[in-house]
Amino acid sequence: MAFPTTPLPIYVGLATGADPVNPATWNYSEITSDVRDGAGVTIVSGRQDEGTQVGATNVNVTLDNRTGRYCRTNPLSDLYGTLDKGSPVQVRVTRLVDTFSRVSGAGLGTEPASGIAWTGNTQWTANGTAAQVSLATDNLAALAITTAATGFDVEISYSCSISLLPTGASWVFGAAFWLLDANTYYRAHTEIAPGGVVNVKVQKRINGVVNDVLGITSTGLTVSAGTVLRNRILVIGGTILIKVWLASGSEPAAWTASVTESQPQSTGAATGLFGWRVSGLTNGSSIVGSVDDWRMDTIRATTPVPEWPVRWDMSGRDVRAPITGAGILRRLSQGQSALQSPIRRQLSAQPVCAYWPLEDGSSATQASSAIAGGAMATAAQVTFGNADCPPGASSAAVLTTSGVSGITGRVNRWTVPQDGYACMTYFRLPTLSGSASPNPTNRLMSINATGTVVRWIIYTTSTGFYISGYLADDVTAIVNTGSFAFSLDPTRWSAIQLETQESGGTVNWSLIWYQIGAGAFTMGNGSYSGTADRITQVTLHAPVDGTLVSHLWAGDDQLAFVDGTFMAVSAAYAGETAGARLARLAAETNVPVTMIGSAANTARMGAQPQGVLLDLVRECEAADQGTLYERGAGLGYVTRASRYNQTPALVLDFNQGHVAEPPEPTDDDQRLRNRITLRSNGSEATAEDTASIAKSGVYGDDPTVNLQADQLSAHAYWRLHLGTVDELRWPQISLDLARNPSLIAAWCSVRIGSRITIANPPSAVAGQPLDLIVEGWTERLSNFSWTVELVCSPARPWDVGVWGATTSRWDSASTTLVSAAAAGATSLPITTATAADCWSTTAVPYTWSIAGEDVTVTSITAPAGTGPYTQTATVTRAVNGIAKSLPAGSSVRLSRPMRWAL
Repeated sequence: MAFPTTPLPIYVGLATGADPVNPATWNYSEITSDVRDGAGVTIVSGRQDEGTQVGATNVNVTLDNRTGRYCRTNPLSDLYGTLDKGSPVQVRVTRLVDTFSRVSGAGLGTEPASGIAWTGNTQWTANGTAAQVSLATDNLAALAITTAATGFDVEISYSCSISLLPTGASWVFGAAFWLLDANTYYRAHTEIAPGGVVNVKVQKRINGVVNDVLGITSTGLTVSAGTVLRNRILVIGGTILIKVWLASGSEPAAWTASVTESQPQSTGAATGLFGWRVSGLTNGSSIVGSVDDWRMDTIRATTPVPEWPVRWDMSGRDVRAPITGAGILRRLSQGQSALQSPIRRQLSAQPVCAYWPLEDGSSATQASSAIAGGAMATAAQVTFGNADCPPGASSAAVLTTSGVSGITGRVNRWTVPQDGYACMTYFRLPTLSGSASPNPTNRLMSINATGTVVRWIIYTTSTGFYISGYLADDVTAIVNTGSFAFSLDPTRWSAIQLETQESGGTVNWSLIWYQIGAGAFTMGNGSYSGTADRITQVTLHAPVDGTLVSHLWAGDDQLAFVDGTFMAVSAAYAGETAGARLARLAAETNVPVTMIGSAANTARMGAQPQGVLLDLVRECEAADQGTLYERGAGLGYVTRASRYNQTPALVLDFNQGHVAEPPEPTDDDQRLRNRITLRSNGSEATAEDTASIAKSGVYGDDPTVNLQADQLSAHAYWRLHLGTVDELRWPQISLDLARNPSLIAAWCSVRIGSRITIANPPSAVAGQPLDLIVEGWTERLSNFSWTVELVCSPARPWDVGVWGATTSRWDSASTTLVSAAAAGATSLPITTATAADCWSTTAVPYTWSIAGEDVTVTSITAPAGTGPYTQTATVTRAVNGIAKSLPAGSSVRLSRPMRWAL
């Protein structure tokens, strides 16, 4: 028997003593028996109002605390010392437990308790105690699928063994997940190699093409024929964790291997059982693989618990802990420091010995060191905190007086090999030097060092750079170049580096510079006999009054100065796509992120400002018009482009009782925006819908986003499109999964941003099937109840034209009905004002909407006249279930007009 005849198999787990920012350390112990059944579990995900941003996922559960177990300060609790603010709680629903205690000749049949059937390859059989497979030919695989055991975040566990150790190549068991069909899925392998060596691997098969996600990883185990292995696979967000151990022993706390897939399959969430005879397996025909105790859980929520309250009644006997887990967005929204500037993060990650970012506040009198224990740099006639700085910096310093101002930093320790060094800075000159030759007043940088050259001086003249290198007498210059032409505009922000490399008694030196925002570097170089050991001191000078400088760095000669990353960092990643920026920021801060859609197909952004992580990723979301939400233990992001033309994840029908309560649609102006002025980095673009303004008045919006300026107009019109689609809003649609358990599998494949449809709504309300996007939900689970309340928005704005597709048509804005047509009349005369708007005679059929009735054009005459133009269409009436008389002059438009996407 299955739910709702039997209780819903809810699992609530608690991971104590876990690192709150590392999901790979979260090992859950089941606490389901302590959950008060009366309240059950409530999960709130996504946005609860379509006009807001997605907030933190909340998990509400009340625990029986009569033993004091969930009181953090109770020393008698078995959790004392390990129960922390931030200990994660996880809610799962067990969808399938299969011990294969049935006999099936071809295929695995149906698990009787759940009623879930296995489909797919019939080489798997059940012998009453286990699932077994024998593969007769080389490189043969067998996949059994459970389309009802679904979920994007899942845990799968099973036992496996083989009857004979393989020779020549491996025998593979696997768990399949994110499964769309037999040609598109991921799989976690347990591979038994010759000699009984056990390894793991993760692969993906996308449209029939197989690639490794994680290569062969040793488990450290060796088995014999018949040895039973236990396997556990946890898929949470984009993180895939695998654990394999001997069934005769205890489960280890640590995972055997983990890997993160940042852009996993976005649709299809079935699971399955996989077996494979690898090519080269010489005794494969004699091997029988066995699998038992298969269990699959769909994970409904994973959230840290920030607070552990204790409540009791007046008798003191009813003690409880009503906890509320809150997802990562809660932590990121409070108590977070601003991220350091892109340049500072980049330079700090290099092999550095001394570093002064020169991003000090305006009241500073010295330059702070970014190296722990490093000395501050002294400053003479310098002002800090200037907002005129490189795009990748947060501020700059101004050297006010030529020949006098300076910043000097001593290098206290050298932590890299003494076989070469590098020193770099950013600078901008208000004007060029008045001198064409080097002299003490137009010095830019002095570098003191040990080795053959003890002092370097870099000059900026009116025409270019000069560099001199002096011996220990500080008089003899063994490096004394002529002018290196600027090949840049030094009155704009630029970067410059001196690099030395010692090899076999020869020192090769290079002076390298580039203009921020340019795509190339320029170099002058030379060599001398001797050594280049280390830098001891660096001074920045003012070649002209008001010289600006930023980020003074000294360290190893391996500084990655001449590469695209350094150029991108210097420009604060201007031109970077929103998806790439979001992924990079998440990686820099160790926040897991899973992206639905291609990062490359997202909006191009302007320079990245300084700010806290959540503000910066929200800026990506706003620029691209995607959706930032929570996925597993980290973040998820649905790109704007991935929301286009989605296949429905959940198909409902009012007539079949799929909707538990009558929805209450809203027909208001909450989302109406018919004039958009989009601003970005000092530029703006305006788009407006004059027809909407004429009907409803001006509903304006003037958002500021961080986009490259050349995209502003297109993005303004896209936002106008989203704001002028005239459809009902659906803030609450209720599902009762206990009443409709057949919907559970599809529901577990719904994510934030999924599309759903609902057929046969009351004609007086909607008139046609509902086509919606899921923005969020409230999910309530208890022993005999599982309800969902969905927050939805119209899907129509996200249906976009595709060139060459029969579903994508140009619409006409100037066609009207010539004369009234009675209900059921199939010949409709139309008139069109302009030749470009006339309707095709060859691209039939297509569907019009006239006064709310959809009619399908099966044939149409050629345009007649010289303007306006007349045509007569033969149509099928009432294709949307609405039959009515059509007034003369009615507008004739496509039933589902589409616009080109961004």
